[in-house]
Order: sequence, then C-alpha cells, then structure tokens
Amino acid sequence: MSDWRDVRVLYLHELRSALRERNIVVYGILLPIIFYPLLLYIVYTGVSLAIGREAKDRSRISIGELPAGHETLKDEMARDRRIEIIAARNAAGDVEEEIRQGRLDLHVEFLPVERGVSLARDVVASRDFKAKLTYDKSRDRSSTARDRFTVTLDRYREFYLEEEASRRGIPPARFQMLWTEMRNVATNVQMVRYFLGLLLPTFLILMVSVGTMYPAIDSTAGEREKATWETLMTTATPRRNIIVAKYLYVSTMAVSSGVLNITAMLVSFRQLIVSLAAGAESGFDVSIPLGAVPVVLLCTVLLALFVAAGMMILASFTRTFKEGQAMVTPFYMLTMVPVLFLQSPDLAFTPAMALTPIVNVALVFREAISGVYHWRLIGLTLLSEVVCVALCMKLAAAILRQGDFMLGGYSGNFFKFVRHRLLGGGRKPSGREDGI
Repeated sequence: MSDWRDVRVLYLHELRSALRERNIVVYGILLPIIFYPLLLYIVYTGVSLAIGREAKDRSRISIGELPAGHETLKDEMARDRRIEIIAARNAAGDVEEEIRQGRLDLHVEFLPVERGVSLARDVVASRDFKAKLTYDKSRDRSSTARDRFTVTLDRYREFYLEEEASRRGIPPARFQMLWTEMRNVATNVQMVRYFLGLLLPTFLILMVSVGTMYPAIDSTAGEREKATWETLMTTATPRRNIIVAKYLYVSTMAVSSGVLNITAMLVSFRQLIVSLAAGAESGFDVSIPLGAVPVVLLCTVLLALFVAAGMMILASFTRTFKEGQAMVTPFYMLTMVPVLFLQSPDLAFTPAMALTPIVNVALVFREAISGVYHWRLIGLTLLSEVVCVALCMKLAAAILRQGDFMLGGYSGNFFKFVRHRLLGGGRKPSGREDGI
C-alpha cells in the first residue's frame, strides 16, 4: 500500500512538472488540438485557390476542319467560357512544338471513320467521325484542356446519337444499345468511416509518438541535465517506484496526446465535410461508432504503453536533452514505418499482422471504426502488445539492477549496455569501450 502511495505522489509530481515544460505542453497538448484545424484550413484554402485559378485559366484549343454536318460542334465549344478557340496550325510538327512550348494546350483533328470489311454499309453513318487529340500530359493545363473538350464532345455525342436515331426512325434508347448503370451500396456514413479508418490510425501513431518523445526524454535525460536525478534517487522510496511513476506519467501524456488527436481530427473533419456538402449534415456522420469506443481507447493505451517503454529505455542512457533526442529519433522513425503500409486500404488483417507491433493496433483501430471486429485477431493483438510491454519492462528491470547506471557512473549507450552487460554475461566493459 505504501508503494502505491509513493507512486501516486511521484506520478502527480511528474504531471505538475510537465505543465511547466514548454516543449511537453506544445507537442503533447497544443499540437494535437490545433494541428488538424490549422492543417485542414491550409489545405482547404490551398485547394480553393487552386480550383479558382484553374477555373479562371481558359484552355487554348485549336481545331482542324470540322466534318460536314457538324458545324454546331464549334458552337458547343464556344458556349464553354473555359475554352478559347484559336487558329489551327497546318503542320503536325508545328502543333506539337506549340504544345511543348506552352503556347497551345490542345489540338483537335477530325478524321473520317473507316468502314470495316465485315461491317454492313448502314452500320457506320456517313457523318460519323473520330477526334484525334494532341496534348502534353506532363502539363496540367494541357490535361485540363483535354478533359474540358472531352466533356463538350460527350455532350455533343448524345445530341448526335439522338439525331441519328430520329433520322433512322429508331427510339434513342434502342439506338444506344449499350448502357452503364452504377450503384454504390456504401452509404455516406460508411464512406466517411472508410476514410477515417485510413487516416485516424496513421495520425494516431504520429501524435502518440510525438506526444511521448518529449516527456520520455525530459523524465530521464532531463533529470540528469538538471542534476536532479541523484537527488530523486535519495528519496525514501524504492527506485522501482520512481521508475513506475515516470513510466505511468509518460504513458499518460502519450494517451492524452492520442485522445486529443482523435477528438480534434473528428471535429475538424466534421466541419470540413459539412461545409463541402453545403450543409447536408444529415447525410454525413463524422463520428466513431459507440461500440468502437472501448476498442479505440484500448488501442490508444496499448500503443502508448509500448512507445513510452521504448523511448524511456533509450533516453535513459543519455545525459542531456539533445543527446536524448538523437537517441530516441531512430525509434521514433521506426514507429513511422507502419504508416507506409497503412496507406493501402487492401492491407488484410491477418494473424501475422496481429502479431506485428504497432501495425496490429492500427489495423484493429481501422476495422473498429468500420464496425468490424475480428475478436480472435484482437486477442492476438492484445497478447502481442502485452508481451512487447512485458519484455520492455524486463529490460528496464535489468537496467535498474546496475548501480553505476542509476548513480550516473555509466556513460555508454544503450547498444553497448546490451552487448556488454546483458549479452556479455554481466562483464563490465573497459573504460575505453564505456566511453569513460
């Protein structure tokens, strides 16, 4: 009972101290809150400016000689204010050079349709034609000009088919002969949750790692840099209580960063989607299913416990905050590796993935948002994360048994410690190897 009271006192002390550290407050609390609103505002503003600029830019299109009977196609193009018809070049080489130099966006050439040997004479109408488009796909303006002309040509094609069907005395629907009908079985809510399932786990990993880094470094290397580590070791409580309190404090900051991150992202996305949907709020529910909340919180806690343990172990071998950043950064980058795999929506949640740290938590999170629960794989994920945290705790216990480490006499890094103290059967390295 006394141990838990000591842990509680030390834990609350660490939390109060954290609120006085600027880096911890900024990266652990403020960044998750303001990151998404600011990011989405910048993205939304940038996209709006790009769309507005693209809408103002007129596509410069030159057209060849129109086929007989299709003079109205030019009038159809002229009605589109985004298209500017300019004089055509006669030589194909001149047209290509104009497009490459950016003085022309698209050239359209109309060619007659050749009747196939196996086709009946009346299959191809005498006024049928094909359009040959010359453009530069490496230039956005040229690709936009192609898209705009294609839309105009499609509209004209529908008019031409109706006209041709009337001339033949055939209903337009029968003359079409081929239709495409598409039906999306996913509702707006399901589509929103699908995208949230891709984005939330990715940013959760990012924010938990960022929210863990500074508390982990400050609670270890920061104590040595401020010369308070030895004083802390002299308190009337076992050293394990000190480490447990620090570990709980770092884990709490990591969980807080993750929860704030999820909340800010949901609020920001809701406002963005509602504005894009012109107020159609009833059709878009930007939220996590109520049944997924316990799973999401469990995932956040498991991820925080693992990341906190890893970063604290590495940072504890450094003496200054700067050294701590250098030591922890590779582990931080390692936690970002699963983000590369999570970008693929086709990544299946298999037993192998359930045993892979960090990836398994993100996949459980992603499927829970969509309302899918594979309980056997969730159990494997829980077992995997518990084992990883237990291994980290065992490693931390082995480190705590080293008196020179706790008193600041050990000046080697983590990798030398593992090689000489753990794998070397307890043999103390020489001063040269130890960096003394």
